[in-house]
Amino acid sequence: MGCCPKRSELARKIGFRAWLLGTTRGHWLVLFIAGCCIQVLCMLAWVLSGGNQNYGTNLRESFWIAYTLLVDIGTQTSFSPSERGVVRAVAVVISIIGFVYCLLFLGMVVELIRSLLLRWKVRYSRVEAHGHWLILGWGDKTIFLLEELLAALQTEEGSTSCCSCCRRRRRIVVLAERPVREMQAQLRLHFRTQDPQGAYKRLYCVSYREGCKSHRIELMKVCASAAEHILCMCSAETDSSSDHEAIRTLLALGALPEAIKADVWAEMHSRESARVVRQILPAAQGIVARHAVHHMVALRALVPSVGFAWLRMSTSNTRSGSKVSQLFLVKAPPALYGYPVKDIYRFFPDAAVCGVKTPSSMGDDANKMKAPSHHLEEGDELVMLSSSQHAAGHCILPETSPDFTTTSSLKAKRRGSNVLMDDGQIRLGPAADGPLTVLVIGCPDDFVDLLEIIDVYAASGSEVHLLSTRSLQWRESCVQTHLSRVGKLDFERISVTHYVGRRRDTTVLERLPLASADCALILSEREGEQEDAVDSDSRNLTIAINLFHVLEGMADVIKKNRQNKYLKKCKLVTEIQDPKSQVMLAGNSNVRKVGSFVFTSAHETGVFAIAVACKDVYDLFIKLIDPDPKTNAGSIVATPVSKVLMGRNESLSFFDLYRMVSEVCNGSLLGWRRSKEMHPVLNPSNKDVPLDWESQGRDELIILLPPPHQGHVVFEEVPKEEPTEELMKDPKDAHRLETSRLSSITSARQSPAHSAATTRKSSKESDALQEEEEDPAPIPGMLKCPTYESERAQA
Repeated sequence: MGCCPKRSELARKIGFRAWLLGTTRGHWLVLFIAGCCIQVLCMLAWVLSGGNQNYGTNLRESFWIAYTLLVDIGTQTSFSPSERGVVRAVAVVISIIGFVYCLLFLGMVVELIRSLLLRWKVRYSRVEAHGHWLILGWGDKTIFLLEELLAALQTEEGSTSCCSCCRRRRRIVVLAERPVREMQAQLRLHFRTQDPQGAYKRLYCVSYREGCKSHRIELMKVCASAAEHILCMCSAETDSSSDHEAIRTLLALGALPEAIKADVWAEMHSRESARVVRQILPAAQGIVARHAVHHMVALRALVPSVGFAWLRMSTSNTRSGSKVSQLFLVKAPPALYGYPVKDIYRFFPDAAVCGVKTPSSMGDDANKMKAPSHHLEEGDELVMLSSSQHAAGHCILPETSPDFTTTSSLKAKRRGSNVLMDDGQIRLGPAADGPLTVLVIGCPDDFVDLLEIIDVYAASGSEVHLLSTRSLQWRESCVQTHLSRVGKLDFERISVTHYVGRRRDTTVLERLPLASADCALILSEREGEQEDAVDSDSRNLTIAINLFHVLEGMADVIKKNRQNKYLKKCKLVTEIQDPKSQVMLAGNSNVRKVGSFVFTSAHETGVFAIAVACKDVYDLFIKLIDPDPKTNAGSIVATPVSKVLMGRNESLSFFDLYRMVSEVCNGSLLGWRRSKEMHPVLNPSNKDVPLDWESQGRDELIILLPPPHQGHVVFEEVPKEEPTEELMKDPKDAHRLETSRLSSITSARQSPAHSAATTRKSSKESDALQEEEEDPAPIPGMLKCPTYESERAQA
């Protein structure tokens, strides 16, 4: 009990010292006490100096001269040069001490005023905006999103003739728990590096505010109720915390005094969480952009041309030098009413016609395109692949009736199959034919979603070898949880083999079946809670370079053991997330030679930008990339040009190939990949300029096929009759005769009676005919016609 008073006294002393040195009031008390002490010491120094004729050593005079020397540094200048040295020295010392004390006092006053103004600013300031784009949150994807939105603003300004004062009305507001100066610095640095003459100058339309995006008061201060679009971005690293943060933000938006009239887009990691979004806020829609990007990543490895096409269509980023190619909806021109969709491609020199949407589409068909034989009507919207909305609507109508005859004779043994194979595989190109060996290096939280996508596009008997530092128990638990959620017991066409090891170690990489690997996916895997995207990207680049050198050393062994002859070597696809890594790769050609790099964060924000620009285009985009036959609006496939040329070399333009593709498989030509070029070209320029095509070459055509229920029935070539001598003299007449024969035969055999007969014949006759004639691999999306095959075989 005797120690208690001492402890209480010690606590009081510690508490008083903490108040004195740790609070603003204590600081002011210390400053006042220090001023009093300095005043007394200066008085004593003046008395000891003996004073002068004007100021003596008594209390009143010494107090006043000490005070004036402290607060006014110029008082010492009034002393005569003939004064004693001691008096002048004391005056100088007192003036210096007073000058320092006054600076300290004024500094505290300035700090007090600054804190008061800052408190008022935080409490009463707000961003006055109307019809703006509001971005909630700051993370790795925010810079990419701002880049996409600024590119959309540039396209909008270029397609309109609005004055500059009207263009300033469009604003972008960012609300995040980051200092404003930090956000400004990151954005300016990024755009100064990328495009110092372009987007960097348009940052004047971006406003920033520091605050919590899930706080109702902060949302009111950025005029959330008056916004046109609200984008809730992920700022957390894990899936569960990110979705929880997005739901908190939606609850805050729903609690605003004024109803939300804007389109709210919330980025979610899981599709289960996305279903909750609309229940919480009717104006909101959850976007699982990573699921769509997983399709692109998988296709970039399995069917490289199709994967590249999807990556190009998902972003407006033009830093790679390629032309922007995105989907747009355009009102059908009245002059084209009555034209079939498949015959209007020549009227649009700056866009590729993909299809048409009608206003009568409801329910599940609301975002599906009509058949190419549909005749345009009032209210129809054309689905165009173009560089901008203005270019998509550029239509040139001829004065006379157009001639739709092709410049090549279609000597075709036209027989094919659906995109959906017998084993359930979604076959989008010859690169995915037969069993594949896929290497997956890295195990992110949603790796099972990627495995399920690979299971959709790979053929039966394919193998996936997964290498990661994560435990086998955790992986098996994730797989079983995901499969049970979708009602499956196991994957349908792939078998997964797990490996545990350090991914950067070459000895661990050599344990994988590299000799038979067809493609390798290097995914971002965060190995620590504090690890950021730059650390993950540096590790992925190290793995890609090590794996590239290991494969180069095994080139001879790989060439002997390779089963997929279509792909010349193992396709390396590496995931990159951080913007700084993207800048580095853009300027380093040596690293780009290692393989293909997919900037997943950039493409996820590209999907966001598509949703912001047009919700109908976003819904169509998702349904096109979704392989589910119930909701699928079509399929983008890659097919060798030899399947269209039918065995002969020709010089054809884009318009010629478009017409031939439409007749052969009822599809829409989007672009091509020439064997001498590294990447495919979508919506090429100069569509009327002929190019040389070899039937035995490795050139590919990128085609958009309609869904299976709109599949086009194709036929064998009718035996060619010998032309008369008169027609032989005039090659043009002979060409018209041949074209008319093909057209009449096609129209006759597309009659309802013939289409109904195709469903009554067995597939045995078609199999027998396939054994008799050695045809090349079929084009995806073409339907078999066993009736006509058997009739021709009997004839």
